[in-house]
Amino acid sequence: MRRLTIIPGLIFGLIFAGGGFAILSETAIPTWQSWQEMRNWLPGYARLLSASGAANFTEASYRYEYEGISYQGNRVYIAEFKDNIGSYHADMLAQLRPYLNSDQALPIWINPFAPRESVIDRDMRWGLFILMAGFCSVFIFIGLGVAYGSVQRKKRPQETREEIKNTDWQSRKGWESAKIGSGARKGVWFFWGFAILWNTITITAIVPNIPRELASGNYAALVILLFPLVGIFLLYKAIRSTLEYRHFGPVLFEMDPFPGAIGGHVGGRIQIRNLNYRQAIEASEIWIRLECVYSYESGTGKNHSRKESIKWAEQGKPKIESLAQGCSLSFRFDIPDDLPNADIERKSSYHFWRLTVKADVTGIDLNRNYDIPVFDTGASSRFVSHDLSAQSAQIKARESEQAKLDITRGHFDIEGLSRAMRLTTRGNDVHLKFPMFRNKFLSLFSAVFAGGFGFASYSMIGAATGGGLFGVATALFSIPFLLVALIASLATIYLPFNNLHVAINSSGATVLRRLLFLPIYRRSLHRNDMSHLSIKRTGSTGQGVDKVEHFKLKAHDKNGGTLTLAEDLDGEEVAGHFADFIAQRLNLSVS
Repeated sequence: MRRLTIIPGLIFGLIFAGGGFAILSETAIPTWQSWQEMRNWLPGYARLLSASGAANFTEASYRYEYEGISYQGNRVYIAEFKDNIGSYHADMLAQLRPYLNSDQALPIWINPFAPRESVIDRDMRWGLFILMAGFCSVFIFIGLGVAYGSVQRKKRPQETREEIKNTDWQSRKGWESAKIGSGARKGVWFFWGFAILWNTITITAIVPNIPRELASGNYAALVILLFPLVGIFLLYKAIRSTLEYRHFGPVLFEMDPFPGAIGGHVGGRIQIRNLNYRQAIEASEIWIRLECVYSYESGTGKNHSRKESIKWAEQGKPKIESLAQGCSLSFRFDIPDDLPNADIERKSSYHFWRLTVKADVTGIDLNRNYDIPVFDTGASSRFVSHDLSAQSAQIKARESEQAKLDITRGHFDIEGLSRAMRLTTRGNDVHLKFPMFRNKFLSLFSAVFAGGFGFASYSMIGAATGGGLFGVATALFSIPFLLVALIASLATIYLPFNNLHVAINSSGATVLRRLLFLPIYRRSLHRNDMSHLSIKRTGSTGQGVDKVEHFKLKAHDKNGGTLTLAEDLDGEEVAGHFADFIAQRLNLSVS
């Protein structure tokens, strides 16, 4: 049965990857190969016989001589496919026209080893090349990821959980004693190694080509300046991490209990030199975060990558104590008893526990991560009483109570409501407005998807016009790309430009949804026809302690239908209190 369930995902993934590779093999790869070969071609002159074109191609025919033999050529530029990126073809046609019906010699480039091969413009169009290579690579990665995910049997948390003997986990490097070191030093070496490698490749292989491309008028080549900009950023990160490590040194986390305990506590003390008590107290922000992380592999071969999913997380402010050298941060977390152990032998998929300490202080900020042992022992801290889990619960309860109080008093400009909703009241009437452009991130994401898949579809259809078996295969591959491009294009129009207006009073509710200023949906529901209200989770953004869940408020009629009264409400507590507020206006219950 399971073999049948993997077939759709496998086929879709292979079509995706195959389509991306087909376009890559017909566009970016041969273009790069031709550019490399043409760098050794010799200059020559020809007589232009004809020239024509459109926004996506340029055609020409010209006659030239090489070593006394006459040849006829028709290749204008490096790429051998149609495109409408920029004004290249219009500019090229304008450049060729003066050579028609004149005795003026047209400069060309000739292959000295095969004189029948020639070209007018041998310069690389870097903007087009990077766009082709980038989008095709994305499609290949996505396709292989989908195919791999379909055939790879994911382990459930309970399947990876195992009984751990005390002698086993202490054999792992770094877990020999209760004093756990951070990965700061490795991070310094990583950033320096990556920065040196990236900048070496950039300086030796990319930057030298820029002056020549600019001298030939190919200003699109400036897009490759992104590579040295990335290199500068990597150097900045390497320098910052070095200064941080030199200033604070090896900051150790002394665990209590050791190891950390599922169903018990994870806690201890962190001693920080060069951070005195006064600096820590005056810090704009200092907190400890604990995360249970599921790490898994995605893709295969060159497309292999490792991803993370945070299963549980909490954070809070530690207790700060003064020491002779620096200060100490003490804390503990209460750990639920249904979470997985830290895996010792970490293979393709595993769980691990990460502790992070951050302090935004004057001068150099502290930022350290610890990979810590946490197992199902139920042990408690012996010497630490500062409970961050209780602190986190108190903060959440206080924020929930404050949100309830604000909504009850008619103050709706609060976090969770104000991002997407504008509310006004007139007596017992409530007017809700959900304006355009409230989903900026999703709108941008869909626009990028629409542009990428649209470009891929256009390229594949252009390649398919050549006919033959390859043309038929490319046309078939283009179908899923066209469908995704169409859906993403519709989402790009709908997400930013839809707006919702809701009017609620004691007699019922009226809903009007518009696209720009054009009504696309209108419905009224009388109070006597309503049965109850409900809130529904529609998605989430972020992970761990930064995770924000999104909800919508719906009215249910007695015939089983629903009507959306509010959407894009952030946070379950806020959504619940707002639902109670609307339910009072309609004299309904929330379920």
